[in-house]
Amino acid sequence: VAKILCDEERKEEAVIATSNRILKAQKISQNSIRLTMGEPIFEWKKIPLSSDIDIRNINIKINDLEFKNGFALNVGNPHIVFFVDDCFKYDLKVIGPLIENHKLFPEKTNVTFAQILDKKNILVNVWERGAGLTKACGTAACATAVAGNKNKLVENKVAIKFKEGVLNIVLDETNNIFMTGP
Repeated sequence: VAKILCDEERKEEAVIATSNRILKAQKISQNSIRLTMGEPIFEWKKIPLSSDIDIRNINIKINDLEFKNGFALNVGNPHIVFFVDDCFKYDLKVIGPLIENHKLFPEKTNVTFAQILDKKNILVNVWERGAGLTKACGTAACATAVAGNKNKLVENKVAIKFKEGVLNIVLDETNNIFMTGP
């Protein structure tokens, strides 16, 4: 949307109003946009969660599988991120909707399985709330970068790698999230 707005208006910047925040977009090159995504929300009521629990250590049991140490946050919409050894090991077509609709998430949630490659790179597999298995999700990239950084798994500049593409996320000293990609 930002690229279309910039191209149609022949401008290098655009502002997009969502239901709960203002996103500032800057055209970096013909095929690259940088969005200022704002600050993440960590308050359990504002994520929202159905109960006051440790947002950095959520365990969810689905059938006979238990996913541990999930990190819940809101970056414009609710997310839970699980750091795992192999993000494609689990069938998100089956597990994704069960976690998305778990009783802990009154407004449902996006689900990310994230695999740390090194301090600057994370591979992800994402189930997008209301959409299903997705090839890329900007807010999931932001949520994953924040959760990885807060857990001291990655630096404040990290590449989030999807099956088909990469988004670069930077977290500044005031907790603002900047996302750059195609």
